[in-house]
Amino acid sequence: METIDLIAGLGWDPEIRGFLAVLTGVVVLMGSVWLLLSTNSGTRLGTLIAGAGFFGWMAIMASVWWIYGIGYSGDRPTFVELEIVDENQENGAHLDFAENDVAETLLSGDLPSAQDILLAQAATFSDEYANFIQESDGAFTIDTDGMANSGVQEMVDFAVAWLEFGVLTEEVLTEDQIVGLSAEEIDTLLDEENAKNGSTTLSELAAVAPDLIPDNLEALGDWRLLSTAEMGEAQASAIAALIDSGDYNFASATEFKILNGYASGGKDGLPEDPSRWDRISTQITSALTIKHPTGYAIIQMQAVTERSIDNLPGDAPQRPLEDLDEPIISVIMIRDLGNLRQLPALVTIGSLLIFLAFCYMLHERDKVVMARRAEFAAEN
Repeated sequence: METIDLIAGLGWDPEIRGFLAVLTGVVVLMGSVWLLLSTNSGTRLGTLIAGAGFFGWMAIMASVWWIYGIGYSGDRPTFVELEIVDENQENGAHLDFAENDVAETLLSGDLPSAQDILLAQAATFSDEYANFIQESDGAFTIDTDGMANSGVQEMVDFAVAWLEFGVLTEEVLTEDQIVGLSAEEIDTLLDEENAKNGSTTLSELAAVAPDLIPDNLEALGDWRLLSTAEMGEAQASAIAALIDSGDYNFASATEFKILNGYASGGKDGLPEDPSRWDRISTQITSALTIKHPTGYAIIQMQAVTERSIDNLPGDAPQRPLEDLDEPIISVIMIRDLGNLRQLPALVTIGSLLIFLAFCYMLHERDKVVMARRAEFAAEN
């Protein structure tokens, strides 16, 4: 009965067709070569030559797999959950009670908010570029004539970040946003928009204007801030770990908001604005570093408000707002390097050894043949 179930579970495409395609390829391509060699050189010699050629080709192909991590490869590097902690577990600052010692160096609760950084930068730029900026009720007008190129770039980054996450006033609202609204409704709109901008995370700000993030944030400790663009793989692993943990009542990723991401350890990457020499030296140093330093990642999340989840049909999706009454949850992960190149490395080494064995057998056979020919020549 089990055999019948097994046969019933097989499909013609791709199971049986794929098997027959591989079998046909082996018989027609490899088999035809072996047949020609065997009919011209004898079965034993033809088999040795065909075997040497096949495993020599396998060694070359597997070496390409080994170099590029493609083909018959192992598991790719990924982030693996170490622990999940939240503020409700014990009294004290967040992450102080984490079992991982490296995580305790991150004082995430002492980091400034993204909007605080924007406001501080606004004050700095207003003093530094007072002759180029005119500010009126939260609206900035910038005249870059006579400004250095570096200053222009700083102001552009700040202007983009301010438009995205800054403090809004009625004067900066467009006609499309306020048409048909009463004064009370406009105030409600401003409150909602400012609440959204006030919940901007450092990772979101780093994705838009990374140069605005101060380099000397002592609260980061041994960690570095990840922008939302850099959190992709770690974020996906953290979401899966949180939902699968069973410790929290999250049915989907829409019920919580990703706050900030942090990374620590691993190999040193490229510096900011790398030159060609920086790229070459980093590549060489990375290749010569045999033992990969342990890498960690922390992704912080927080449950969102009910309004962020319950979007009415036909309405624009609500930007998720974290519920400040809920704890911040940190998923601490370690970088598992996997064995991406281990399998092709074993295939390469194994094929090379078998190839050398066939070559040695062919060499020994040639020595025997030459000795017999020499004996025959000597007798005649």
